[in-house]
This record gives sequence, C-alpha cells and structure tokens, in this order.
Amino acid sequence: MNIKNFAKKVLRPRPSEFISTQTDNFLRKLKPRPFSVDYINNVFKNNVKPHITDNTMTISVLTDTHAKAIASASYYGINGVRHIIESNAVSDETGIDLNVHLGDMIDGSDKPEISRGLLRFAVENYQNSKSPFFIVEGNHDENDKYDEHRFVSSASFRRDDYDSLVTSFDFDQSQIFRLNPVSKVGWFDKGDIRVIFLNTSDIPYILNNGSKKYDFKKVRGVREQQLEDLITVLENTVDKHVVVMGHANIISPSGRSALNFNGDLIQQLFVAFNNKERGQVKNELTGDFGVNLRYNFSSTGISKVTTYICGHMHYEKYYKVAGINHIILNCSALMGKKHGLTTDYNKKWDRRYNEISELAGYFVNIDPDKLRLQIFGYGAATRYVSFEI
Repeated sequence: MNIKNFAKKVLRPRPSEFISTQTDNFLRKLKPRPFSVDYINNVFKNNVKPHITDNTMTISVLTDTHAKAIASASYYGINGVRHIIESNAVSDETGIDLNVHLGDMIDGSDKPEISRGLLRFAVENYQNSKSPFFIVEGNHDENDKYDEHRFVSSASFRRDDYDSLVTSFDFDQSQIFRLNPVSKVGWFDKGDIRVIFLNTSDIPYILNNGSKKYDFKKVRGVREQQLEDLITVLENTVDKHVVVMGHANIISPSGRSALNFNGDLIQQLFVAFNNKERGQVKNELTGDFGVNLRYNFSSTGISKVTTYICGHMHYEKYYKVAGINHIILNCSALMGKKHGLTTDYNKKWDRRYNEISELAGYFVNIDPDKLRLQIFGYGAATRYVSFEI
C-alpha cells in the first residue's frame, strides 16, 4: 500500500487503542532511502571525520521532525520519521558518540493512538542504533495541538504517556545519567566534555474538568525542581567543558527570557557557574513556577558552560550573551516554500520532497584541545560554523 492510500484508508484506529496497530505496521515497512543515506554519509566522511580524535565528542543532531502519519510533499508528514531512520543509519556506519533529538519529534496533531505509535517507533529506532541517544521533550510532544484544534473536553495524552514512551528509555542506558528516577536533567560524558540536557517543556500536568490547565504547545518553562537538579549537577561538574542542550531557546539576544517561565534563571546559573560564584537564584513568582534556590559553584575547577544548543524556532541563529554561545538549529521537518506556516529561512532553501533540501540535520564536533565547537550542517542547513569554547 502506498503512502497516499495509507493516509486515506489505513489510519482509522479505534479510539480505545493505546497505540494504533495500523500505524505501527506501516512504520515498520519504512526503509532508509539510498540517496539520503549516501549524501549524509559523504558529509560525514568529507567534512566531519577529519576533525575526530580520541578526545573529541561528535554528536548527530536532529530537531523538530514534526512527524505526522499523512502524505505530504510540501509540509509535515511521514518524512519526519524517515529522517530519523536515515540519520541513525549513518550514525551506525560512522560510530557517532551520541545521537540527539532536540524535541518536537511529532507534530502532536494526530489522534493520540497515532501520535503514541509515532513516538514509540522513533524511540525503538534510536534504541536499535549502536550509539547512545538522548531525546529531549519538545512543546509539541504532548499532543496538545490535537486537543487545541478539536476543542476536545479531555486531554488526549495522559499524565505519563510521554515519559513511558520516551523519557524512560533515555535513562534506561548506562551512558546517560540523572540524579534520581524522576529528575528531568540528564547528562552524558566523554573525557573532559559534559553534555547536559534540559527540558524546556517542564510544565505541570494539571487537569481542570478533564482539560489541561496549561497548553504544553504554547507554554514553555522550567520549574524549581529542575533548576535545583541543574544546580546539583553543575556543582559536581569539575574540570569539564560543558555544552547544554534543550528544545527551546532560553533567552533572546538581548538577554531577556525566551521561555514563558524562568529561561533567564537558567542563563543566570550558567553565568554564575562560569564565574565560580555562590549565591541565590530566585524570581517573584509563587505557585507552579516560583523559584528560590541557593548555589555554590566555587569548587568546579576550570569547568565552564560555553554553549546552549536548541531547535524550536524553525530557523538558524547564533548569538552570544555574557560569553555563552546560543545556537538555534533548523527544523528537520519539511517546510515547503509555498506553505503558509513556512518560515522565511526555510523558504529561501526552497525545500522539496525526495530531494536533498527535504532534509536538515547536523553533526556537532566538540574539541577540548583546540577549544572549538564545530557544526556541520546538511540539507537545509548551514554547511559549517565554528565557535570558541
């Protein structure tokens, strides 16, 4: 059955199903496309591999695949899953240190049983890959776009759906660490390099008459517990080059919070860490997003947070605030030139289905010896950019 017939005839799961069997069966027939795998492989061999040493860390990064179980040649669709399959196929061949997905793995606009199936399949593909992986939660990954568009009276995803389908598998790997079984802060180490993962969709799941108090798609933020865990991880980070990754940008180029709640506090902690300070971080809020915490970064040696990398915005942008690089990467999801929601950045790429421009992904190489972080893009992405760390 071709993809158009699949979209029209097969995707009619019963509402009672937790995961659509039809979706699952179709996804398992998807295979990497040779033109895509060969292209990404050549980017790695020609551009990335010459910079790899025993001391460097090389990460394969996708963000905002926005997978949907529909056929589309101009916008989000099943190609989001294909990009994950193809990226991981290259990672298996090349021996990448870490696979990372920076969130919005799904568009969150399908029926819940279909969205769960897309999440489960994508996670299994990461699990079956040779490299360790980390999947960050994005603001679309709780399926609130479906609720929002259909004005449903109850939340389509239950409280623990995303955690059981995705987050639990992030931390079910010996190479990925967290402080305790419920912490949302994870990290991965190689030599003198530490990569820390934050959840910028750290929003409380609170129901009012069956509907969510907060729309996860529209609200981005971090709560006190995650900030407390971040402080603890940083306090125990000694003599490391630290790169932090999350889904959404935490501050603007002017230094203002880019999250609805507490993005500026994350930046404050990074700066305090780099300055080896001890002190207090707090805001004037009460309730769900109130913060009042102490920190002591005086015993962290030469450690420094140099870079924050994210997606979410569906374009590329780089800026430095208080000595910290803030890097926004482009979406892997297809954004055709003539679609109304396509960003100007992606319109310039004139992205087309089944062509190289359909893709967008990155290899990030962190070199502690040369104090350099390099990003090698492919598809609808800047080919090369370098940052001091």
